[in-house]
Amino acid sequence: MTTTPHTSADMSHYNGEAEHYDAFNEENSRVINTTVESILKEHGVHTVLDLTCGTGSQVFWLAEHGYDVVGSDFNQKMLEIARQKARAAGLDIKFVEGDMRSMQVGHFDAVITIFNAVGHLTKADFEMAMRNVHSNLNPEGLYIFDIFNLSYLLHENNITKLTIDWQKSAGNTTMREIQYSTIDEEGILESITTSYQWTGSEKPSITTHSQTLQVYTTEQLEKMLEQNGFAVLSKCDLDGSTFAETESASLVMVARSVV
Repeated sequence: MTTTPHTSADMSHYNGEAEHYDAFNEENSRVINTTVESILKEHGVHTVLDLTCGTGSQVFWLAEHGYDVVGSDFNQKMLEIARQKARAAGLDIKFVEGDMRSMQVGHFDAVITIFNAVGHLTKADFEMAMRNVHSNLNPEGLYIFDIFNLSYLLHENNITKLTIDWQKSAGNTTMREIQYSTIDEEGILESITTSYQWTGSEKPSITTHSQTLQVYTTEQLEKMLEQNGFAVLSKCDLDGSTFAETESASLVMVARSVV
């Protein structure tokens, strides 16, 4: 059972993972990217602000599909990688440093925060972020985010299904991550990760770290959104299929801003 208190992540949270983030996550991002793009297309969206863009997976995907996209994140190392990728691809994409709880970029048809980004915030800070998302939207603009589903994780010990063992190679360097997680009734998910990295036949360097996420039931999310300027339109699984309360590990929530 999780006992570690949950606090909102600081700006340096992903510093240690930035360099190898894409190696472990880019392939897995295709499913959620396809789902987000499908939702945007369905609602006739043209302009998008990614308030937690990281190294830019959703930003590049949407730009390649014809959307006018701006990326924002508060981790400098992740942003620099995104900018390097844009330069290498010859893409003129705007990336700005800022906190999703306070960053004012403009007004967009949609704002997205993907890859459990909102889970790094406390409940109070997530509500602050919701209000800030609202202020960056055009009237009746969309807010789309994904997050682990608390009902699923608490059901029949499903938390054990989050255990991972990933190994990737880049050139002569190999990286492996082994992670297991726990969850409590308040929705605090704690993940403990052991990372191995080695080059050639060298002895691997080993580091261990933990992090917490705040996760929610759909009922909790719907109530929070409605209290902070949104009307919930729909929810689905990460691949766009029908959401099932005790069978979907995560959900994608779609909400519309209201006055």
